[in-house]
Amino acid sequence: MKGSVAGIVGAVCLVVGFAAGFALRPSLAPSGTAVVAATGVAQPSEEEATAAVRRHKLFTGTSLANATLKLGDCSPGGVGPGVTCMTQLTMDPTKANATPQNRPIGFARVGGQWEVAVW
Repeated sequence: MKGSVAGIVGAVCLVVGFAAGFALRPSLAPSGTAVVAATGVAQPSEEEATAAVRRHKLFTGTSLANATLKLGDCSPGGVGPGVTCMTQLTMDPTKANATPQNRPIGFARVGGQWEVAVW
């Protein structure tokens, strides 16, 4: 009997905690612009991002020297330093059937230039 009472009390506490967190989340979480302003996060231009991708080598050794990139929305990096941007990437537009891929790519400023941080 003691175990079931403890289980019920634990479950009630868990539900109350989730409800309180859900209800208070908008007032506790900073807005996206406040995060960017507070951390001073900059983002690369489309030319800087393209140059960073072209310098990047995949773990397979594949060169991306011909890659083209369209930069979308960027936000502070959640996985690594810098920013994560939605991109439309074409690995090698000179090849037949080269299709653009929509994917997030992380960029960080290293030594005065933008580099790919999270692929």
